[in-house]
Amino acid sequence: MQKTTGSTSTTRNREFTTDTDIVNIILEDHKPLKEMIEVMKDSEKSEEERVAAFEEFAPALIAHAKPEEESLYVFMKNNEELREQGCEGEVEHVLADQLLEEIKRTNDADMKLAKIKVLAELVEHHIEEEEEELLPDFKKESESEERVKLGNEFLELKVKYLAAGDDNIIPDPKMEKFEKAIRH
Repeated sequence: MQKTTGSTSTTRNREFTTDTDIVNIILEDHKPLKEMIEVMKDSEKSEEERVAAFEEFAPALIAHAKPEEESLYVFMKNNEELREQGCEGEVEHVLADQLLEEIKRTNDADMKLAKIKVLAELVEHHIEEEEEELLPDFKKESESEERVKLGNEFLELKVKYLAAGDDNIIPDPKMEKFEKAIRH
């Protein structure tokens, strides 16, 4: 039996909070990405500012996208109603990965800035679709307990990617409250 009180519900002595609902985690994770996207797209910004934003963006994107693929998209691809959106999201992630790698190998400054802008626009479009369509549809097709379970998986995977020691992944201080939540 489920009892709901505020933003917390209890099922068989296990507590589920909205803080670890994967939808809330992903929405929170998008915020710094959106800020960096604005700088990367802005042709009025200097080359140094746009490249610096990209260098911060790349590891943040990887630390967000990989856990999303391994938790949310796996769930969605196994749900008939959500499968197409899950596959589409994964394809967009693959395109972003390919563009990330191309940017790292590009030496021509103008070509690098062009690719950075296209990557920013691609990810911006992806985030908009996720927030306006995919996540609301997912929320309709899932139970609170499933979203919390996936949120915990997402956070554990994100911690794993951040702890991997990869120079391309930097810690996100905003994730500290979520990391504490999965330890309980």
